[in-house]
Amino acid sequence: MSMSFQSTVRPSGVRASSRDPYRDLIRSWAILRVVSVHLLGLAPAALLWWPAPTFVAPGMPLVFFVSGALALKSLDPWRARRVSAAGFWRDRLRRLLIPFWVYLTVALSVTIALDLLHPEEMYTVSWLRSVLSAVPLINPINSPAGFLGMAHLWFLVVICWLLLLAPALVWLHRRAPRLLLAGSVALLLGASYVTEHTTTFVYAEVNSISLFQFFFVLGFWYTDGVLVRGVVPGRDRGIFDGLSGVGIAALAFPGAWLVWQIESPLAVHDSALVHALLGLGWLSLLLVARPLVLRLAEAMPRLLNRLTRRTLTIYLWGWPTAALAQLAVNTWGLTGPLALVVFFGLAIGGLVVAVRVFGRVEDFAAGRQPQTASAGAMSAGSVAAVRSAG
Repeated sequence: MSMSFQSTVRPSGVRASSRDPYRDLIRSWAILRVVSVHLLGLAPAALLWWPAPTFVAPGMPLVFFVSGALALKSLDPWRARRVSAAGFWRDRLRRLLIPFWVYLTVALSVTIALDLLHPEEMYTVSWLRSVLSAVPLINPINSPAGFLGMAHLWFLVVICWLLLLAPALVWLHRRAPRLLLAGSVALLLGASYVTEHTTTFVYAEVNSISLFQFFFVLGFWYTDGVLVRGVVPGRDRGIFDGLSGVGIAALAFPGAWLVWQIESPLAVHDSALVHALLGLGWLSLLLVARPLVLRLAEAMPRLLNRLTRRTLTIYLWGWPTAALAQLAVNTWGLTGPLALVVFFGLAIGGLVVAVRVFGRVEDFAAGRQPQTASAGAMSAGSVAAVRSAG
């Protein structure tokens, strides 16, 4: 690696806060956006010109971008305070798997009960896939009927793979950052081409990993302070600052439109390349607007802290509560405005109840105390620390 790049990314001697409210707000927004799109997609009527909402600030690229930024922060060999690969895996997988196991216990119990009550093939449980789903390295849909409760768990599969690969990716980033980023782009383009333009079968897990590893690696560059100023103290220039970031977005959005014309996907997640280009475009604008996002985080520290502590719970239970609400509306034969009112009431109410019931599992998995009155003040302090460091 050249000395010029090392001088660009090596952390300075000034210590910033361990929390970055910008990251917290981006991740919270992304999860809420994903749940909102699930609601709109399952609603008993097409709303907001569906599937147009899927093209607005795609959430998953932002989630993986934040995850990559946090992974480098923990594993970076250039930092005095870092964790070993084993420590990283133990911490991250504990945070991820304990809430997932609780959710999976409920979901598997329902699918097994349906299998026992209904002899039809669509309810038949794959016991092998059920066992393998305990560690989500393959998509854990264990029966056709189980799709209602497990379709969204592909996210756990991708993040598990990327967390397992994170130490190796960080090692390569520190030795050949441009090569790793170029390889991530090449993998994305290659998998997209093979899937869309050949008859070769590609596992869904491979497609998802090839898409989101690009944003995961891009998160490394954010933590290094290369993407935007203010992340690392003393660094006042970034690739996405000002007009350069707007210019990247101005290239990404037309690129996504062009690919959409060629591939004609129904929604953004139906095309990995459209998803990647739109994700990059929106991320570019959010990087340009980082000072404004920080001010927004400063204006709502308590709400942001609560959302940050419940993002995984909201994601896990957001899809099934919406799917059950849709099933109820269809079973009752409701139509028109009444169907919409009942659907959103059941879906949102069910999610609120699920977060209240299962939210503390996320606290336990993270090894933290339940929400306290001082949490908002702590979050406000971290905002002030980051602003003063930047």
